[in-house]
Amino acid sequence: MSMLALLTLSGTLTNPALAWSHTYKVWNTENFPIEWWLADREDDWVTPEEAAGAISTAIDNWVTGAPCATLSHSYQGVREGHNGGFIADSAHTYSFEDALDELDGGTLAANVCFEAGEFAFSLDGENYYYSYDCDVVYNDTTPWMLAEDIDAGLCTNEYSLESVTTHETGHLLGMGHSCEEGESCDDPDLRYATMYWSTGPCDNYQNEVKDDDIEGVYALYGPYCSFEASAESNRYGGTPLEVCFDVECNEPPENILWDFGDGNTSTDLEPCHTYTEKGQWTVNLTTSGSGDQCGDWENTRRERAYILVCEQPEPAAGFDGLFTYSHHDGTTYQMINQTDTTVYGCIDEIQWDVFKGDELVQSISAWSPKIDFGEEGTYRVVLNVGGPGGYSAGELTIDIEDKPGEVSGGWTCSVAPMSAGLISLVIGLSAAVRRRDED
Repeated sequence: MSMLALLTLSGTLTNPALAWSHTYKVWNTENFPIEWWLADREDDWVTPEEAAGAISTAIDNWVTGAPCATLSHSYQGVREGHNGGFIADSAHTYSFEDALDELDGGTLAANVCFEAGEFAFSLDGENYYYSYDCDVVYNDTTPWMLAEDIDAGLCTNEYSLESVTTHETGHLLGMGHSCEEGESCDDPDLRYATMYWSTGPCDNYQNEVKDDDIEGVYALYGPYCSFEASAESNRYGGTPLEVCFDVECNEPPENILWDFGDGNTSTDLEPCHTYTEKGQWTVNLTTSGSGDQCGDWENTRRERAYILVCEQPEPAAGFDGLFTYSHHDGTTYQMINQTDTTVYGCIDEIQWDVFKGDELVQSISAWSPKIDFGEEGTYRVVLNVGGPGGYSAGELTIDIEDKPGEVSGGWTCSVAPMSAGLISLVIGLSAAVRRRDED
């Protein structure tokens, strides 16, 4: 099935908490209901009356799907003489005429929201600004069909007007894409969200807003709590690592449940938790409550791989040392790094120091480099590795012989010079190893 893009031109996206992301634009709730119009052009596939009905239904998909977000809208009719396109005229308009050919052939529809420049609020460290006018333009080369005709099996290669409009209305409300083209979108939270970047012909699945889309709308218009590690806490470090959390809610929750990712939970509003095992830990905060306006509500804020806990670098399972080596060719030897990397991010500094006697003759930054010693002799090679969990050093003495080797297309790791700061750090570690040898 061919996939055509549903694009938004309305802003840069932030990193998702679940699948959803935001455009940093939001409507002032005092401006609800959102008033909208149709441009004064007919589409070859649907009449203005049919288009207005499909658009109204699509907006209602958000109004009814996220009732606690207090969304509302009002259709104002056809704007006579308005040819369509993206125009900042303080009126939100849907048009089926791409008058300036602003959409390429792979785009079904696009939404542009014009900023008023007025600051709205901050959420998770990002500033949001009020929108005052959003226009949706449908590609005038796209064959459209009503949702009920698709459900009746009449579709051949047309696209659901309601489904595409539901997606574009999400942009109008300030929602970004759940996943962008080219990203890994296998996660069902991303792939089946209404705000997924693409849809296919005869497909109505985006007519219904999903739980993940609702989470994003609640963050803008409904009860919602977000969190971050406190300024005094470090999200990355060695065991044990204590992390305290700050919480921001736009409505006080009645119930709170933290899942810290390592099997521990808490019901405190702003807890501190000590991680005692290495790993990348995803943190979940589930809040819920009830009220006259929203009824019962619940949402979960998830930060994937939010906490990185490491231990001092050590050999991987089954190895006795941090590295070993093998002869390559001539005076070139292959270093084989055996450091444990089971937790991604726990090794972020590495240096190989080569000594002849007490003289440092080479410093190399690479994971498993080939080292050309230049001439025969006895050398000491020190591997220094470090990260959030600390630093370790391993050392081997190697008797270098200049002899032929079996070069048969083996892999090669590029060698780059170390920065001065890391050189001084790992030279200090090398000296520590040397002093321990001399004791």
